[in-house]
Amino acid sequence: MSRALWFAGLLLACEGVVEDPSMRPDPPFDGPVTEGVTTPGREVVGPAQHDDTRLVRRLTADQFYNSLTTVTGQAWDGYARYANALGRPDLAEVTDEGRDLSVTFEKLVDDASRDTCRDAVVADRSAAPGEGVIVRHVTLSDREPSALAMNLRYLFLRFLAVEITSDDDPRLVPWMTLLTTPPEEGELGDTDMEWRWQAVCVGLATHPDFLTY
Repeated sequence: MSRALWFAGLLLACEGVVEDPSMRPDPPFDGPVTEGVTTPGREVVGPAQHDDTRLVRRLTADQFYNSLTTVTGQAWDGYARYANALGRPDLAEVTDEGRDLSVTFEKLVDDASRDTCRDAVVADRSAAPGEGVIVRHVTLSDREPSALAMNLRYLFLRFLAVEITSDDDPRLVPWMTLLTTPPEEGELGDTDMEWRWQAVCVGLATHPDFLTY
């Protein structure tokens, strides 16, 4: 062995091997071992996983059709034609119930609501007092805010299962604005009120709380 090699070995033995700090192993960790831990003592937080029963779902095609028929008292004539587009499986090529919120679904829901709400308000013209489906606690000639609010509260309960006990409830404000704002020219006529009650009906039938559960 050469004198240089012998001297180098003696230095290493006496002083210890100089190591690259990046090559040193991590110090021992005495805390709980959890899969995915990147920092001692801290657990990785994964994505929240909720039970399916807690997820918001839209109505199926049949549920929407039946619900709309119940609240308006009118059956949508276009359902048989567009049921598959609303998500009802044909059980030949499609077996899963469609529940996606899509442009097609929104368009058909709007069409169905407009048709049935129009027919419902037209039918209410000849209904006995207190027996109308949409215009129940008022007539098309009523303009009194308290009467309009009473009918709105009834419709909230009918469509959304939401009980409103006060005419001053802020949830009624935009609907009362719709019903009471006069046209640019003249005063509110009965035909105007008929259209506006139809609009209220459509607004509630297309409301997210009506279409989901």
